Amino acid sequence: MDQFVVIPDHEAASAVGCPPWNPTHTIAHASGRPWIRARLTSSSLTCVRAGGNTVALIGPGDPTSPALERAVANCRTAVDLDRVVTSIPGLFHVIATIGTDGVRIQGTASGVRQVFYTRYHDGWWVSDRARTLAEMTGAPLDHAALALRLLEPMPHPLGQRALWETIHTLPSDSWLHLDTRGQQRVCRWWQPPEQRNSLPTGAQEVRRALQTSVRLHLQGRTCVSSELSGGFDSTTLLFLATQERPVLAVTAESRDPLDDDRDWADLAILHSERVDHHVVAAHDVPLVYADLDQAVEPLDEPSTGIASRARVLAMTLPGRAAGADVHLTGHGGDHLFVGLATLWADMLTRHPLTAARRLAIYRGMFRWSRADMARQLLLPTSYRRWLASRSLSGTGADPMYPFLTWGLGATIPPWTTAWGTDVIREEVSRAARTTTPLASTPGRHLELDGLQDGARLVRALTDITAHAGLAMSAPFFDDRVIEAALRVRVPDRVQPHRYKPLLAEAMREVIPDILLQRTTKGVGDMAQALGLRTHADFLGKLWSESRLADRGLVDATHLRNLCANPDSPELDNGSLLTTVACELWLRTLHD
Repeated sequence: MDQFVVIPDHEAASAVGCPPWNPTHTIAHASGRPWIRARLTSSSLTCVRAGGNTVALIGPGDPTSPALERAVANCRTAVDLDRVVTSIPGLFHVIATIGTDGVRIQGTASGVRQVFYTRYHDGWWVSDRARTLAEMTGAPLDHAALALRLLEPMPHPLGQRALWETIHTLPSDSWLHLDTRGQQRVCRWWQPPEQRNSLPTGAQEVRRALQTSVRLHLQGRTCVSSELSGGFDSTTLLFLATQERPVLAVTAESRDPLDDDRDWADLAILHSERVDHHVVAAHDVPLVYADLDQAVEPLDEPSTGIASRARVLAMTLPGRAAGADVHLTGHGGDHLFVGLATLWADMLTRHPLTAARRLAIYRGMFRWSRADMARQLLLPTSYRRWLASRSLSGTGADPMYPFLTWGLGATIPPWTTAWGTDVIREEVSRAARTTTPLASTPGRHLELDGLQDGARLVRALTDITAHAGLAMSAPFFDDRVIEAALRVRVPDRVQPHRYKPLLAEAMREVIPDILLQRTTKGVGDMAQALGLRTHADFLGKLWSESRLADRGLVDATHLRNLCANPDSPELDNGSLLTTVACELWLRTLHD
């Protein structure tokens, strides 16, 4: 698992500046004291030194070029680096010193690469992992932040809060400035692009950005594996990867007889070259909740991805056996290219007739109630008011409830204690008094919030796979790919009767047309339902010595009784996933 620490430039820091692991890379301050200590197993560390400035990049591949070196040399202040980082492809942490203007540190706008910081021994310490800083400083657990992780979904900005007191999360659209006087400030560097491109223009930009990102992810790799579900996203990555080198494609069969993923995967193989296809038989694909007694990965936060860890590891097993050193995944494709009906709600004031027609189509597709739609569209509210009054309404668990406002109402699990419920409500109320949305309109906000939620899942799955020896890589979360997609006008990329029109157009010169005609998608509901029944005994025993119950957050007896009746409707809303994730995460802290 990759991780790094940025250390202040003074003697006291040097004396204690040893992270809880042995570094593979070290870069020094001009004083000779350690500046960056990193342990990298799947990423590269590239250092650009020019014009008295130093920029360290941690991520896939090496994006350096003469143009990048000239741009770094021309920087006079840390703010000047804005125009540099917005031109770099890939998914990189950036750690820089610009002249005498101190240190600049940032992750990615997508949130896949995050930054945390804390005050310790008279200096600001920074890492890509809150857990690393907590272990170094002895920071206590933040029980309110843990309680919020029980929510499904978790509305902005609740997910930006670290799980330890005194550990701060840097917003993904911002960079951290540490000046030479030991002061810190947070500066915004990224904003979503203006939606101005047509479909043809946007498709070209998306294709170029994806090709560049995949090329960087494969740079220097000796053996490549890639998921191939048969869907648009994984098929896109397969064809782009085979432009660079041979690929081991891995497909998992489904237990669902109506799932046609395997058929489309086979069709993709038929039309591709330089591919070795490995199919994991349905009976060899673990169910959701399998092997949770082995969930010891030191994740930075609880993640629902832990329930599917055995399934994810089964997909990387062929690559690990073949000696692969990169595994591509299509995560992020849905977030970017499916398109939200909420974006058409944003368009009502500018294009009322067209927007109304599109929303009527969505109403028919999803069987939305006219009354619910009217209530959301005719009674607009601010984000703060929505967060305070509707964010805990539980509507997110209803597949036929419209999502035409700021978000889907989260569900507080029914087994949450009265004290735990009070903590959650108080923290949401406190956040609603000061927070701002990610964008000025509900659709744009919800789109960006969905990307950040997807990034949290990818971070966890990357750690899980890296812990097993082969980290996954998600090119769709490349900032340049995201910008290219979001720059396309809503009417061109969000079409109710076309599936991912922007991605299909972008790949028209790369993927055979027959593969772009798919309109179905496997969902995996059967694996979760069967997993709940099959592993009900283990899940029931999990609450016998529950760490969450010890902290007064859940009723262990209620959970044991529910797990003994896995068909209970109380388990239909996804809350068990978040609760299991929090329980197992707490156990990794203790064990």
